Amino acid sequence: MYLIIVGLGGIGRNLVDIATKNKNDVVVIDQDEKRCGEIASKYDVLMIAGDATEKSTLEEAEASRANVLIATTSDDAANLMMCLTAKGLGTKRTVAVVNQEEHVEMFKEADIFLFENPDMTVASHLYFSVKRPKIKDFLTVSGGKAEIFEVVVSDKSHVVGKKLSKLRIKEGIIVAIERNGDIILPKGDTIVETHDLITIFAKANEVEKISSLFAP
Repeated sequence: MYLIIVGLGGIGRNLVDIATKNKNDVVVIDQDEKRCGEIASKYDVLMIAGDATEKSTLEEAEASRANVLIATTSDDAANLMMCLTAKGLGTKRTVAVVNQEEHVEMFKEADIFLFENPDMTVASHLYFSVKRPKIKDFLTVSGGKAEIFEVVVSDKSHVVGKKLSKLRIKEGIIVAIERNGDIILPKGDTIVETHDLITIFAKANEVEKISSLFAP
């Protein structure tokens, strides 16, 4: 996949690391020549020191053949402009970090996939991790109305040894079970075992109740 990553802050740097490790063709754009040099010395990427809101910079990055442009700067207006310009040049998909909530609708109207307020996302994740220590990991969906979460089955849970069909979980679905490094696609006759990692999709107001079945 041919990726253009704009911005070498924390998000941008981590994206470069992930994208190169997964053998993608990566072009990185940043206005800071020193940061560009640091990344170029560490990763096999094409580095452009320039302004990605300018058409000429994106043309140099060959945006016309890019699968995705990802805009990660702290300036929402700049992120929007570079995504729109890239789309005009033929980039198949554009993704942007949106730092201010009031700007979200502009990106949606422009059909730009967005990642909303990363600082708030991290803060929320930390808060709920403290509030609900039984839950190993989670992802909110539908604006917080539902969650996909993981919980490890405790040896004190009364559901150990029972079939899933006997658990009578309402407002939730068991999506997968990880056991001894293997993934099990759950069925009604699947038996719950101690230390199973259960992935569940449920309405947000049912998460506490459902998770307590597996980790009381």
